[in-house]
Amino acid sequence: MQQGKNSKRARGAQFFNQRGPSIPPQKNYQPTRSANKPAGYNEIEAVSQLGQDSPDFIAFVRDVVKMPPEMAPAVAESIRQQKWKISPNPLAAIRTAAHQEAKRMGL
Repeated sequence: MQQGKNSKRARGAQFFNQRGPSIPPQKNYQPTRSANKPAGYNEIEAVSQLGQDSPDFIAFVRDVVKMPPEMAPAVAESIRQQKWKISPNPLAAIRTAAHQEAKRMGL
């Protein structure tokens, strides 16, 4: 029994002498993602400020997203969900979400 108490004291003294466990120095944070935005990111960011019935938004749906203008409400909703921001291919994420939203909306 006496041997067990001494070993506990020795372990306790290890931290007592140092006033607790040592904390490693803080590392510099380096983001793992590159600062370059994926293709289409800036266009989507700009068009997200427009209304879904504006001519520029309709042109975006038709020319950039390559969907018919009737899908504009679904595209607008998919942009509002902002899943495209974390996707490596934001245009594909918008197309997929727009098809899902169109199905929900009955388009």
